[in-house]
Amino acid sequence: MKVMVLGAGMMGSVVAMDLVKSNIVSEVILTSKFKEEVEKVLQKIKSDKLSTVVVDVTNSTALSNLLRRENVDVVVNALPHEISFHALKTEVNEGVNVVDLTFEDEYMSLHKIAQEKGIIIVPGCGVAPGLSNMLVGHVASRLEKAKMVKIMVGGLPQKPKPPLEYRIVFNLESVWQEYTEKARIVKNGKIVEVEALSGLEEMYVSEIGGLECFYTDGLASLLFTYREFSSLRDVEEMCEKTIRYPGHVQKIKTLIECGLLDTEPIEIKSVKIPPREFLTKLLTPRLQLGEEKDLTVMRIKIVGEERGRSVEYIYNLIDYYDEKEKITSMARTTSYIASIVTQLVGQKEINGTGIFPPEKIGTDHRIFKTILEELSKRNIKIEEIITI
Repeated sequence: MKVMVLGAGMMGSVVAMDLVKSNIVSEVILTSKFKEEVEKVLQKIKSDKLSTVVVDVTNSTALSNLLRRENVDVVVNALPHEISFHALKTEVNEGVNVVDLTFEDEYMSLHKIAQEKGIIIVPGCGVAPGLSNMLVGHVASRLEKAKMVKIMVGGLPQKPKPPLEYRIVFNLESVWQEYTEKARIVKNGKIVEVEALSGLEEMYVSEIGGLECFYTDGLASLLFTYREFSSLRDVEEMCEKTIRYPGHVQKIKTLIECGLLDTEPIEIKSVKIPPREFLTKLLTPRLQLGEEKDLTVMRIKIVGEERGRSVEYIYNLIDYYDEKEKITSMARTTSYIASIVTQLVGQKEINGTGIFPPEKIGTDHRIFKTILEELSKRNIKIEEIITI
């Protein structure tokens, strides 16, 4: 199996590393716009299976030529949100299978052409969206009726520190977007928009302690597919919430109220600059994880009816920074999911064409069991609690 990974950053480099370790993968091609980025990964991984290419994936002609030349089985998009869709359109036109770590609503528009090309596109294939959607799809396929679905997930520093009790585990601009854009949830059976940072509630995780969570727009493809599940068709409540340490939301609200997350440029000494851009530049070095260690926490709660009985499914995941490999927990939980699914797509174990979201993968219990087993081999384990 020959795989190409677009993006050699925090996620793409770990995807490439995991693929190289697989016996069923013969070659991995890692690309980046920056030569020094791919060279750094090449020095770290040191495998004859790995080669690198410097390419600007926003250049459709350059990406098309690369895909035609290499003739890969699957492409993994480990790209920033703002350029991933651009690359995906080119990949679909070239008729190549794709596993994408991100999801945007526009992805769904590519379903028909992907079907015509006979290829499979797995969007939003990380930890959340991704694993979270698989778990929802897995349970939905077992229930007669789901009443409530709640996904709670967050990447956190193991030891919270000022100013925000938070450290960057992915792009800071994406964090601001998450905090300012309205979130879509299902409430009383209908999709509605709610204010970002609303729905604040406390939660407790024994290994960590008290936490807080709030609405974010993270249901991703589930907003488009949930009615395709007979058990989810009339779900009363479905949402995703982001987990943070207590007090974080109030600090972010203060930044918003002060106008520091505004995108409209203001003039300072004849220079115009958006406050958010200034804040990102100022805080990025201060919020870098650096030598600190992170963790990922996810809790999914699904309530419904199964074989005429009321049932509650709870899934818990807590993952920590990998001390041996020096890999962040967020990179582990995101990249390993993408790598495992990529290998299943390349082996044609996941059957389908067009846009094939993770929740549909979760309905195939054999494949889903394989994914959980592979995650367990990488020391990522999910606790399942079923209460009748």
